[in-house]
Amino acid sequence: MVGGNGFQGGNGTGMGMHLANSQFITIDIVVGIGNICLLLILLYMYIRSYRDFKSKFTFGLLAFAFLLLLQNIIFTGVLITYQSFRGPGMGAPIFLVNIIQFFAFLILIYVTWE
Repeated sequence: MVGGNGFQGGNGTGMGMHLANSQFITIDIVVGIGNICLLLILLYMYIRSYRDFKSKFTFGLLAFAFLLLLQNIIFTGVLITYQSFRGPGMGAPIFLVNIIQFFAFLILIYVTWE
């Protein structure tokens, strides 16, 4: 027997779940845009450092920040444009990844600024 007691059937897009997931996706998009802004700040800081020091390590940081920026632009763009990507239950895991990245970027900015 599939489901058992409490099984609702259907495609899992009941009104309560859909609203919660939709709200999470909206927050994910906002945090993704915040990540892009923080990465632009990091990229600017690393470009400035690279101009001063011209070291391999600074170039590596510059390349790393650029690739993360590209990843966040693509991912946030997908969240904004592809409705089919917003499946039930996707909001919370994406939120966790985005919010962890956000605080990691804040730490990098703080450490780089010092």
